[in-house]
Amino acid sequence: MNQPIPGPRPGPPTPSTVAERAAIDPAQIQRDVHQFTAQVDEVRRAAQDRHDLGGDTEPGIDLTTLDAQAELLERAHDVLTATLEQLDRV
Repeated sequence: MNQPIPGPRPGPPTPSTVAERAAIDPAQIQRDVHQFTAQVDEVRRAAQDRHDLGGDTEPGIDLTTLDAQAELLERAHDVLTATLEQLDRV
C-alpha cells in the first residue's frame, strides 16, 4: 500500500531556482549594509562634533541624530529582510 507523499519531491534545483539564487549578490548586499552603517557612524560623529563645538545638547541625547540613525539602521534591516525573503522563495 504505497501512497504518494504530498508536496514537492526532493531533487536537483530547477533552472529558475538556480537563476534566482544567482541574482542575489552577497557582495552587493554587504556593500549596501556597510554603506548604511557607515552613515550611522558619520551621523554620530557629526553630532559629537556639534557638541564639541559648544552645541547645547549632550552627545547621544539629540533626538534628530537618533532619528537619523534609526532610519539608516532600518534601511539596512530592510536590505537584509528583502534578501532573506528572496532566499525563502527560492
